[in-house]
Amino acid sequence: MPGACKLARVEEEILSAIKPSKKEKERAEEAARRAKSLVENALRDLGITGVNVTIEGSYAKDTWISGDLDLDLFILLPPSECLDVIKSGIVDRLAAKLSSMGLTIEKHYAQHPYLRVLVNDIWVEIVPGCAVPDPDKPVTAVDRTPFHRQYVISKMTPEMRDEARLLKSFMKGVGVYGAEIAIQGFSGYLVELLIIHYGCFRSVLEAAQSWRPPVVIDIENHYRDKRVLLKKFKDAAMIVVDPVDPDRNVAAAVSRQSLARFIVASLLYLNEPRKDFFYVPGAVEKPRPLPGKVLAVYGSRAGNTIVALFESPQKLPPDNLWGIAKRVLRAAIRLLEHWGFRILDAGAYASEEGRRFIVLVELESRTLPQLQLHLGPPAWNTSNAYRFIEKYRADETAVGPWITSNGRLAVARPRRYRDAIALLRDRMSEWLPSSAQGFTVSVATLPEAIDRLQGDELAWLLETGYKAPHWMKPRR
Repeated sequence: MPGACKLARVEEEILSAIKPSKKEKERAEEAARRAKSLVENALRDLGITGVNVTIEGSYAKDTWISGDLDLDLFILLPPSECLDVIKSGIVDRLAAKLSSMGLTIEKHYAQHPYLRVLVNDIWVEIVPGCAVPDPDKPVTAVDRTPFHRQYVISKMTPEMRDEARLLKSFMKGVGVYGAEIAIQGFSGYLVELLIIHYGCFRSVLEAAQSWRPPVVIDIENHYRDKRVLLKKFKDAAMIVVDPVDPDRNVAAAVSRQSLARFIVASLLYLNEPRKDFFYVPGAVEKPRPLPGKVLAVYGSRAGNTIVALFESPQKLPPDNLWGIAKRVLRAAIRLLEHWGFRILDAGAYASEEGRRFIVLVELESRTLPQLQLHLGPPAWNTSNAYRFIEKYRADETAVGPWITSNGRLAVARPRRYRDAIALLRDRMSEWLPSSAQGFTVSVATLPEAIDRLQGDELAWLLETGYKAPHWMKPRR
């Protein structure tokens, strides 16, 4: 490999910890083989023919990390009848058949239902899709996946697959790995494309130092004019043209925050390579924090930190719950800012159990002064000045009007809402989307809410309270 791709000692140590061992690979291979055989036999017993069962996921591309196996089986149906077969309940029938064989089954939802099956103590995802002839004409969201696998395998050397493992471990470690709405970061396929484009882990980090949104990468040079891409994928923080489908942006999920986070983490790592930038599955995890620890980290800021807890009457798919949480967060921020509250930081977290989420807003101050300055027109704008004076000189609740040093009229008016908690409670209908109807909602300061929060929520609050991630600033 080129000199720039030589592994540093830290990277060699991390790679030795995250690269699957021969025994682990053999175990995964046996699970994949058995799962494929079980599914093919089950489909045959159900009378479903003309189906191609393929092995997908990072396992199929050999870019997976030890202890974090991603093994998928795709049931590729004929395009002409694909959607009809999926809608007719193939997933439920397959689940019943596999359950009758004594297998542990979980049903999950994305664009359409899919299964997780425990085979040889390894979870295998079973996903229905369509066997489309061209990747640029997909019928379902997963139909391009076999073409992605073929492209990656054709472009990657064994050394590059290890470089992809390092980049995945790094992105997991700094919190930007995953295209799901909870993270809005880099998918596994995007990581693999970055390695194919730049050659190795370290070269991606070095290239990131010159990235400016919107970042544009077109590996196969499908577009001669960059401006076409900027127009086609406007508002994207990052544009990576899918080599197998030029009409698709592989990096569509990457938010500006995730892009910025990766750039900064790359900068710091290149200046000081350390193991704590990486995620190593199976490493000792810190115990879940106690409420007192969380409050201690926030300190005097806790009273100015508002937590809204939402509890759903039913379990929801993760992306649905996260989508609602982020809509609520945006609406709450708009409302608070409209009424004059200044926000230091804000975020949302959806619980792992799928029934609740929290929205956190940290304010400069939870309460505002009694009066708010309202500037009017310049005195020489006589028609508007007269209307301003007429409006406020008879208002007994206002102070003024008066003329400022630069010649503008001004008045001080009492605020309708001085307390952010009262504002959020009183005008809840204005910041709750229709998708949050039916949720139980409570709004309180962090000290008042802390005893109602769960372990994973407390862990997220602790990280949010620190502000600087662990790889940016050492913990005390």
